[in-house]
Order: sequence, then C-alpha cells, then structure tokens
Amino acid sequence: MNSYNLLEGLKQGGTFVLNCLWDSSELEQHLPKKMMRELAEKEIDFYCVNAIRLAEEIGLGNRINMIMQGAFFKLANILPEEDAKKYLKDAVQKAYGKKGEKIIRMNHEAIEHGFTDLVKIQIPDHWKQFTDEQKKQETDGIKEPEFVAQIMRPMNRQEGDRLPVSAFSGIEDGTFPNGTSAYEKRGIAVNVPEWNVDTCIQCNQCSYICPHSCVRPFLLTEDEKAAAPESFRTQKAKGMGLENYEFRIQISTMDCTGCGNCADICPAKPKALVMKKLATQTPEQVPNWQYAVEKYRTKEICLKAELLRTASLSSR
Repeated sequence: MNSYNLLEGLKQGGTFVLNCLWDSSELEQHLPKKMMRELAEKEIDFYCVNAIRLAEEIGLGNRINMIMQGAFFKLANILPEEDAKKYLKDAVQKAYGKKGEKIIRMNHEAIEHGFTDLVKIQIPDHWKQFTDEQKKQETDGIKEPEFVAQIMRPMNRQEGDRLPVSAFSGIEDGTFPNGTSAYEKRGIAVNVPEWNVDTCIQCNQCSYICPHSCVRPFLLTEDEKAAAPESFRTQKAKGMGLENYEFRIQISTMDCTGCGNCADICPAKPKALVMKKLATQTPEQVPNWQYAVEKYRTKEICLKAELLRTASLSSR
C-alpha cells in the first residue's frame, strides 16, 4: 500500500477489496492517509477480507488465490453467485484433480469463504480531511542516492513510463548501479523467522539456504556487543579461534519473503527459527539488522565472517 497506488484507475463510486490482517477499527492506523482520503472522496464501496488467516485455517498456507477469486466474483456481480461458484469449483477440479480429494476440498472451501467473509467498511467523513504524508527520502537512516530516489522508486511503484528521458542522462546504455536492493525494504512477508538464541547450535544452515540473504550469522567483540541495541541478544561463539567472540543470527525482516526455508531446515530441537507475524518482529529487528550490517561492512568484521564460515564447514 505504501509502494503502489492501488486506487489508480478506480472510478467514482467504484468497488475496492483489500486483503489485510486488520479489522475495521485498525484500518485508520495502518492505511496511508492519501489512500483513505481518495476512498472517501470517490465514495468507494470498500471491503476487506482476511484471506491470509482464512488460508492458514483451511490448510492452504499462504495461498489466497481462490479466496480472492471468490471475493471478486461476489463483488463484481458479472455472473449469478451460484454459477460463479460452480465455474470456479470446476476449474479447481480440472487444475488440481490429480493432487487428491483433500486439495480439491480445501480449495472449494476457500472459494466459499471468498463469497461469505467479505466485510463492508463504512468510510468515515473525516477521511476526506487527511493530507498526504511527507515522502520518505531515507531508508533506515541511510541517505538514498539520487538514482534510488529519482529512478528506482518510481520504477518500483510501476510508474517507470512516467520518467522523462532526461532522468537517464549519463546512463543511456542502461547501466544500473550495484547494491540498489539494499534500499528496497519492501516488507512483503506475512510471516518472518524469529531467532531463538537459547536453542541455536550455530550450524548456519539457515543462512546457506536463504534465497535472499536475509538470514546472516555475525560475530562481535565485547566492545561491539556493548554498543549494540539492547534487543541484540547473542551467545558465545563456537569453534576454534572464536573463543573471544559473540555469535548472533540476524534476520532482515523487511527483505524476507516468508518462504520459511530457514525454519524448515533448522536441525535444532526445539527449532532455533520459528515463523512469526511480521508486525511482531519489525520494531526490534530493523535497528538490529542495521547495526549488524554497518559493522559487517568493515574489513575486520568481514574477516570474522570468513572465520565463522570456515569453522562451521570444518565442524561438519
């Protein structure tokens, strides 16, 4: 919602459905003010559905497609409701029939929930008075380069076609600078891993398997540990030559996509990585990640990371 203009093209009196984890009393706290004002000014029929929760309860994990298709046909009213359900369920049978009756039944249940679990939101009049928030020019305290602010941000908002040719002066050959993903911080995952310092065995398998390098091991000296945020918990590092260091697995919750590979591969009992809701992890982990990465950028910490990798491989 903060990255894209979800209401672009929505006509006066149109219908808008939002998949979100919040109830009606929490929407004003989380929705962008610009979005709330536009919903009110255009007199939009606004609906919410907690498709994430429903999919988890049904057993579909984070697969919300059939719930949202049910919601679409309920609100679009382009087919009689019973006909729409029949066509959707027939399509499920054709697409997933070889996967067994259980999969078919779960998807049929998801379709039903899409039709029945929509919540109509009564838009308050005071939403019309909201003004736009000032656009954020920094990410986690890091000054954004001109390329990120002037080119990457509009492109990520799906507004690249609006950039003038002059914006690419000096990079006409299509060359992009390296490292721009460090500024994205999309926060797209519903569930992210939480590290348990007490059960971790320092195998680092979670770091090896993470496809986006969101799970990283760090070593700290006593001075670095003392300067870390209060929530930056560590344990004594294991391995030859690491006796004077503290160890931590740090998660980048805002880069994580929620695949769960790290939690699945963790061999500790009980597991040292458990998937939790993004909102429960972000307040502490964003400053922790920033501190760890800033330290890692120094030559000394890079050498420590190499020591850690070597010690971990030799211990297998």
